[in-house]
Amino acid sequence: MLLRVTLLLATLAACSGREPTPATRFDAGPPPRRVIGAPPRQVRALPPHAIGVEGVGPYKLGVPMSQILSTLPSGPRMALLQIAGVLDYTVVRDEGLLVGGERQGAASFIAVVRQEIARTEDGVGVGATVSALEAGVGPALMSPGIARDPSLWVGARLPGARFVVNGGKVTGVLLTSPAELPSATAAPPVQIVDPDAGVAAPPRCDRTAAAAIDFAGVAAGVRFVPACLGGADGVGNAGETVVVASRPAQDTRARRVAATEIRGLRWAAPIELDRGRDEIVAVAESRDDDVRVFTVIALRLEGTRLVRVAESEVYRLDEQRAAWIGASLGELSLHLEIKTDGDELVVGGVLAHGGPTGVRELAPLLPVTVRRRGRPSEGERPRVETEPVAADAGAGPIDAFQAGRTDATATVPGP
Repeated sequence: MLLRVTLLLATLAACSGREPTPATRFDAGPPPRRVIGAPPRQVRALPPHAIGVEGVGPYKLGVPMSQILSTLPSGPRMALLQIAGVLDYTVVRDEGLLVGGERQGAASFIAVVRQEIARTEDGVGVGATVSALEAGVGPALMSPGIARDPSLWVGARLPGARFVVNGGKVTGVLLTSPAELPSATAAPPVQIVDPDAGVAAPPRCDRTAAAAIDFAGVAAGVRFVPACLGGADGVGNAGETVVVASRPAQDTRARRVAATEIRGLRWAAPIELDRGRDEIVAVAESRDDDVRVFTVIALRLEGTRLVRVAESEVYRLDEQRAAWIGASLGELSLHLEIKTDGDELVVGGVLAHGGPTGVRELAPLLPVTVRRRGRPSEGERPRVETEPVAADAGAGPIDAFQAGRTDATATVPGP
């Protein structure tokens, strides 16, 4: 009996089994819900970027470097741009741009080193000509209290930008805050009041008027710029010689007042110390055993002599230090800018790292202070001075006063 019941139950179970229908076999439930992700939080701006007072494209001066890094793709990273006594910055690179500043600080400069990466609203950027600079960013900004390397060009419409010019074209643009630059508006000439007459006497010096002086025939190959030197109205240089000249007076033509030779001279220019009183600053570069030394020299005109009142090594480069930023010594160039600060000269400017395809890096030089000496007391002999130049020798070329040269080589202190 038990066996029959067991067989019956097995038969019923077999009869009730069914093949699964196709719908049952392949049914995986409702289709998955489609989810559309949120758009990226930041959209990268593509070049060409706009060069403005506050920055270049999306990169702004004064913004923390960490924030700038977060806007870049995953590739670029912070790197050190460091040469002892010359540079000390953290930088990030984005195509043809460099953004730099102090470690854990804010961006203090932005450099443009490639064409088609960034330009001003007038279309001026790397590759532009000087005439395009004048038209788009000019006029050139000149300040009596600043002496600047001729290869650095600053325009009135963008006072925080230094355009590095080589061969008549812009090779790089370095943007800093305009607040970091001294006032570029020339101070009005000092008026000397006659207490008896109660009226103002003519200005002690007017650079605008001096700019129109014809110094032709003073010295061959010298281009003079106006200056307020007391006994002279213009300063120029050719080769390794600095020359000062006075304007024509009555029936006499412009004449040379004084001259001096500075070995390794790069350039010389007047700089205002007090309103209406200039001295001359000169930059010299010496090379010895793969070492390049840049020296700043200040000259004062005393009668018919140019007397040195300051001389100081400001920057030193060698192959080892150049290698710290991946450069060779020959690929580096310094373009100095000097401004007055009381009795001191503050030296800065731009370092350019060039290569076969153009400028690779631009960065501001660390500032260096040079102290000037006061007027020598009677009986004190200045360390270096020029020999007097005869007044009637002014019309001859520079080679005519070879016999009056003095060796004014910059003294280079040890490391």
